[in-house]
Amino acid sequence: MTPFRSTPDGYVAHWEAVERHVLARVARDVAELVRTESGVGPGVEAGEGVAFTGVGRVPHDPAVQRLLPDAHKEDPDVAADFRHLTQTDLATAKIARLEAFADALDPDRAAARVLDGDLDEPEWDQGAQVVVPRDEAQAFAGALTDVRIVLAERLELDDDAAVEQLHDEVIAGVAGDDLDETDDLDETDDGGPGGEQRRYWGGVFVAAGFAQESLVDEMLADLRAQRG
Repeated sequence: MTPFRSTPDGYVAHWEAVERHVLARVARDVAELVRTESGVGPGVEAGEGVAFTGVGRVPHDPAVQRLLPDAHKEDPDVAADFRHLTQTDLATAKIARLEAFADALDPDRAAARVLDGDLDEPEWDQGAQVVVPRDEAQAFAGALTDVRIVLAERLELDDDAAVEQLHDEVIAGVAGDDLDETDDLDETDDGGPGGEQRRYWGGVFVAAGFAQESLVDEMLADLRAQRG
């Protein structure tokens, strides 16, 4: 995986096939987790204006609680009302961008969905490069953020020190050198992942962070150049 670089066509990086496949798979797992925990039905799509008939279900999964937090920590009634009015729209928006991110990285799956009529032609490039158009970069980075939040919860990364320690482990090769198949995202042990699971999820977390940081850096550089 190379860092994103700004080009006339958008933000470009080179990702190996296994990196694309695994990050797409994890993004779909996160999207399904959000859908299940928020109570959003499979027929609800982002942008349908369903906020005022949204569900008020409070997610049980701590990772989804971080994605869909209470709006007011000290007043449960205000938090419940806000959740009822906004959660469906927020959840469906997150699901949509996670699925778009996954489809952009997984050409075979996306192509099958196009043929089935479930998906328009993906906007992000599906060739050897990952090309993110400028007007889609914020959504792409947002999907990476959601993936990292869920992984951080699964890995019990409670502070910056824990993140730095995991990063050092991965760089040193202690937490895995490659992204390969493993258990589903919601099937970790109650005590947190260890051994092979930690090596796997640690590698995915660091790879997603590397991609996110390089993309955001390039976006900020472009913004500074425009203002200058």
